[in-house]
Order: sequence, then C-alpha cells, then structure tokens
Amino acid sequence: MKVGKIDLSGKVALVTGGGRGIGATISLALAEAGADVIINYNDSQKEAERIRNKIEDMNRRTSVIRADVGDTAQCKALVLQAKEKFDRVDILVSNAGIGQPHRIVDTPDEEWERVMNVNARATFALARELLPGMIQRKFGRFVAISSNIAVYGRGGGSFATYAASKAALIALTKGIAHEGAPYITANVILPGPTNRQLAEDRENPIQILENESLDWLGIPTLISRKGFPEDIAHAVAFFVSDAAEYITGQSLHVSGGLFMP
Repeated sequence: MKVGKIDLSGKVALVTGGGRGIGATISLALAEAGADVIINYNDSQKEAERIRNKIEDMNRRTSVIRADVGDTAQCKALVLQAKEKFDRVDILVSNAGIGQPHRIVDTPDEEWERVMNVNARATFALARELLPGMIQRKFGRFVAISSNIAVYGRGGGSFATYAASKAALIALTKGIAHEGAPYITANVILPGPTNRQLAEDRENPIQILENESLDWLGIPTLISRKGFPEDIAHAVAFFVSDAAEYITGQSLHVSGGLFMP
C-alpha cells in the first residue's frame, strides 16, 4: 500500500465562514491540497476577498459568496450560486458559528434562536440542498466544526445555548452520515481553545511551552500550547480526503488532549 499526500484535485469545497479565523485557514488548506474553494461570508467581505486572492495565487478556482447561513432561504441561495459558478459542491465544511454571552436566566428567545440557527440549523439546511446531488454522484464529504464546549456545557464567555447548538451539530452530523451512506461521509471536529489568527499575522511560531502547564477551566491540556487554525485545517483536509473514506459519523477532539472521550 502506498501512502501519498492529500490530493483534492478536481473537488469543489464550500466553506461557511471561510473568510476569516479558522475558516480562512481551512479554505487555504483545501486549496493547497488542490480543491477549488467557495468562500462564504456574512459580514467580513474584506477578509474573504483577501483569502480569495491568496487562493487565486495558487491557480485554483475560487469565489466569494455572501450569505447569512442562519437564514434557510439564504442557505438555499448560497448552494444555488455555488452550483451556478462551479456546477456542483463535493465538500461542505460547516464552520460558520457565533458565540452566546448570556446565561440561561438572561437569554432571550431571540438569542437562543439565532445561535441555534447559525450553529446547527445551517448545516441541516445546507445538507438538505447538497445531499441529493452528492448521492446521485456517489461522492460527498461533510465536516462540521463543533467545540469542546459541546461536551463540557460551557466555556469562557459562551454558555448553555452555545453548548447546546454545538452538541446538536454532533447529532445532526451523525444523521447526515446515516442518510448519506455509503458514498457520503460526515464527521465532526471539536476544537479546544484556539488562536484564530492566520499564520502570517502571528508574531510567534507554534511551539510547545516547555516546563509550563496549560489548562482550560481547570482541565489540563496535555500538549502544552494553545491550538492554532492549522491544527483544525489539517484535520479537515484529512476527513475530506480519500484517506478517510472509511471514517464517518465520528467526532474528533483537536485540543491537545484536553478531552479524552
């Protein structure tokens, strides 16, 4: 058996929230692996265009499409525009998400609905549009970006609504795995605390902090450094590659050993 590098040549990927933060690094990683990339954004046009320019410099096809994925009608329009530009979508990376600042007793209905819509329902709405074509072509890859907070119940400035939305995303992705089988795979990545800056914007390189322990809410991080967008992007690239064609319905913690389910 020959093990080669990840090759996504000829594949079309749609990355929601793909213009900044972790999503931007995912977009770049997929392009570097050979994929054409559709960058979705809602309110970060300048950042999205910056990533588009970088992908064009790699001689990959790319496009920037604005859509608020918290709105199911805009999710449908997003897929329609993507198909008009690239004929199909082979890979969905459901990365767009929003935080939630209030505890349960202070959370209005509107905040619950908005967080659930963006963080969970968007993946449902996009899958509803994408699955028929993927099933017909006998190929498709879904990767959803959840969070360690889905397991712990809260973290930092995000509380129960955010945790619930990210936990729902795990169950939904398992459902997609069932309904897309045997040719479509669907998996979830659960990042821990992660620096969201692009590599070129960071002053310091990635390095393990020797003789220094890190923890999050009292839980030790075994690999003594914070996460970086590249850590998440590498996991995404693996899940959508041929190397992971026998892996579906799984949840992968990318958090330096923070959680061991």
